[in-house]
Amino acid sequence: MKPINSIHDKLVIRIGLSLSIVLLILFFAIMTSQKEAIIAKHRTVATTMVQTAIIPINDALYLAGSENDDFLQSFLKNFVLEYQDEIKFALILGEGGRVIAHSDISQINEIYSDVYSNSALESLDPQFHIYRDNQFGGVMEISAPLGLITLSHGAVRLGLDSKPLESELRSTMLFIIGMILLTLVLVIFIVLRISRSVTRGLRHTAEAIDAIDFQTSEPLELLETDDEIGLLNDRFKRLQERLINTRSSMEITNKNLVQTEKLAAMGRMAAGVAHEINNPLMGLKNCLHLLHIDPENQADHIRLLKDGFDRIEIIVSRLLEGARKKTGTIKDYDFNRSVRDVLNLVGHRLSKEKIITQVHLNDTIPPVYNNKSGFEEALLNICMNALDAIGSVGTIHLETEIRGSNVAVIVGDSGPGIASEERSRMFEPFVTSKEVGKGTGLGLYVSREIIGAMGGEISYSTSDLGGAEFTIELPIRIEIDEEME
Repeated sequence: MKPINSIHDKLVIRIGLSLSIVLLILFFAIMTSQKEAIIAKHRTVATTMVQTAIIPINDALYLAGSENDDFLQSFLKNFVLEYQDEIKFALILGEGGRVIAHSDISQINEIYSDVYSNSALESLDPQFHIYRDNQFGGVMEISAPLGLITLSHGAVRLGLDSKPLESELRSTMLFIIGMILLTLVLVIFIVLRISRSVTRGLRHTAEAIDAIDFQTSEPLELLETDDEIGLLNDRFKRLQERLINTRSSMEITNKNLVQTEKLAAMGRMAAGVAHEINNPLMGLKNCLHLLHIDPENQADHIRLLKDGFDRIEIIVSRLLEGARKKTGTIKDYDFNRSVRDVLNLVGHRLSKEKIITQVHLNDTIPPVYNNKSGFEEALLNICMNALDAIGSVGTIHLETEIRGSNVAVIVGDSGPGIASEERSRMFEPFVTSKEVGKGTGLGLYVSREIIGAMGGEISYSTSDLGGAEFTIELPIRIEIDEEME
């Protein structure tokens, strides 16, 4: 496909325009010079003609001693007849512009005061004028003074046909235009040939670039010349060699990166599983402590122990099956009871660290059809983060509510909250504001993944207690057949 705005086109257009301007200027200069030469030639002929007429007229005036009208009229008539193919009119003016003799006898004794008559009477040298007359058309007039050797004076005016002059000017102009156009065409042809020879090498290089295959180990061969195109081909060949070497290095690097990514994925999975198992283990530890100090509620504590072991079993099964996002089965459950169970799992820390709990559960919440273990795991992560943020002595607030076709649990704390510059990254893996060794940065990430897979979402805001406030919102019924993916 021909490139748009190619160098070839630009060279032809720009050189063509430049040359056209130069030739146009040259045309006007030559035409002006030729016009002046042609006019000068015709002026010389006209001057010779009027001087031929002046000599006998002056002789007649000198011999007669006064104006001899009959002689002058007769002479003028014969003179016009002799040059009838060239002269359109002839007249002799006396003093005051009176016509003494005229080729048109009706004009005798008329007084002429036009600019050409005045010029002829006032000048001591022959005057030459070219103009168009309403009666005679194109006129080339020559005039000369009379009475140079007598006291009488006047002037002779000869009106010559300007067609020979115009014809010569026209033919000269056409000849010059033809020569200039021929020169322009010839130069443009030469420019086209030169441009094609220059751009041919560039097109060959472009085609070679299109055909390059970086899969090969050898660079593409290009034309070797001593001009700039050869220099361009040489530089491109070097670039091609560097690209091939770089690609080989990148392939080796990519292989290393794939292996590194596999190791990193295994590390992230191990860290995530360890984090997910750690929370149920903390709950189991709290249940064992409650069994020891509160044997009367043994059945509830044993149920919580069983739930904790079930969560650990699900996490281990997920790891073994390679299904990272599988979080448990879908079933109906009591949303408020799950919230209380999570609070019981962290009850030991609540009492140990003297944290006040404010719990407001909406009794009108219907049974929820969703992933019970996944919800409790996410809520447990949120509560553990709240306890870690508070430290010792503080308040944690839990509230449940209905939002249309969704249920929500709000967890707020009196801790320091999350800095504004960290909020945009708080759900990313391995991002934590805890001290080194006290957090993996996976809690919020894992929780959002679990809740998102259940068709819900987790949002953050500032708590009325001054710290962080997280809201888990879930659909009351999720449209999935068996298991979350």
